[in-house]
Amino acid sequence: MGSATERQRLSEEDANNLVVEHHGWAESIARSVARSWNLDWRLDGLDGAAMEALIFCSRRFDPSRGIPFKGYARKRIHEASTDAARKSKGWTRSSSKGSPEAKAREISAELYGVFPELRDGRLPVHESSGNDDSDTRSAIRELLVGASIVATRQAVATDPLPDDLIDYRRMVGVMASLEPLHQWLLYKVYWDGLSLRTVATEWDTDGLNVMREHKVLIAYLQKSMAMGKPAPLPKVRPGLKTLTAKFKKEGSKGPFTDVLRGASG
Repeated sequence: MGSATERQRLSEEDANNLVVEHHGWAESIARSVARSWNLDWRLDGLDGAAMEALIFCSRRFDPSRGIPFKGYARKRIHEASTDAARKSKGWTRSSSKGSPEAKAREISAELYGVFPELRDGRLPVHESSGNDDSDTRSAIRELLVGASIVATRQAVATDPLPDDLIDYRRMVGVMASLEPLHQWLLYKVYWDGLSLRTVATEWDTDGLNVMREHKVLIAYLQKSMAMGKPAPLPKVRPGLKTLTAKFKKEGSKGPFTDVLRGASG
């Protein structure tokens, strides 16, 4: 008898490639929905909603079911775009909070706070740019990791499927291996919902320091999840060393370390 634990998931690299290959297709759906609502697909946020639905579908796609990816993702991308149109028009509708579409929309809304470029129809691009295709892939990987962290936090308050629970625990385990300062940075952004600039203000440090550190952490998490084990730990940049000393003096091990201790205690 089949079960949820028998689902086949694509590797992270294959999921990333699906997003890269279908990015333009998802945008075409968002543009079509925008025309039917007499909206601007970018200014009214339909592009971001479509992109986040595409990312969500790439991570949930099960090729063993024999359904083409476009057939699997089309409805979800269309509904996410339509919901963004309703929101732009000031309309609301009730939906099942636990549905995949609702979760995708929640993830999309939260990622807007972390990656404000999405509101302008742009992907987050690293400072070192050069190859357009490479920049696109890097930005998509960043969004995918951000979506994974948000999904992990959502799972804490829900009842995830057994195979999902394994994935979420693995993500928490990887984050728990980080320096306390790095754990707190991820926690404040993805659990407390603070923007990177707000965290910088709270820590009384340069915003660029925090933004660059966040990019380093996202790259670390992406590499760790691809390897299936923690990658070499990133070092804290010099501009944040005083904060590292502060956390150590306070005896903080980090919020994710505390979560794992509580789960095993």
